[in-house]
Amino acid sequence: MYALKEREMIFVFTGPHGAGRKTVAEMSGSTLGMKQVISYTTRPPKATEVDGQDYHFISPAQFVAAQADNEFIEVSTVNEHLYGIKSADIELMFQQSGSIYLILNRFGAQTLKKLYGEHVVQIFIYADRATLEERMRESGDSEELIAKYLSHYEDEMAYRDQCDHVFENVDLAHTVFDLTKTLDQNLNRNLLDLD
Repeated sequence: MYALKEREMIFVFTGPHGAGRKTVAEMSGSTLGMKQVISYTTRPPKATEVDGQDYHFISPAQFVAAQADNEFIEVSTVNEHLYGIKSADIELMFQQSGSIYLILNRFGAQTLKKLYGEHVVQIFIYADRATLEERMRESGDSEELIAKYLSHYEDEMAYRDQCDHVFENVDLAHTVFDLTKTLDQNLNRNLLDLD
């Protein structure tokens, strides 16, 4: 496992599926110059997803082989699919940036917090159930998949009390603006507030 240096920070974006974690994380990460560590998964990509950008899409056999070689520092199962983070990827991203971010479910967020303690800042992004359902329909998810994701909603929402920062993502621009200001304080960069 990679040993973090004093000023290295890991920002973990978590929350229910459809809340906009990925979009918020990417926009905030881009503004603050943070690199994303991409997770590995055995689930097939959605039509809009790109391998190596959204996830590293690998076969169950490849996942099991990497797991047997102890390449993953965190593994979880969601809707019968495996997800994992490789220690080598965390190390590589830290070579490129002093701070990194990941987009994880609550299990992944908990694992990283246990592993890296105060170096991990957990950011909970959420929206109400009806909004999530509407967003998933708009993105083309099947009714069966929407029902599966929403079946985890209450459990995901219960995790917010364990997170360092909580943001309701109703208006994307406002969420990203407020979040970027908050994360900047964690990074001690003091970005200019020009509004």
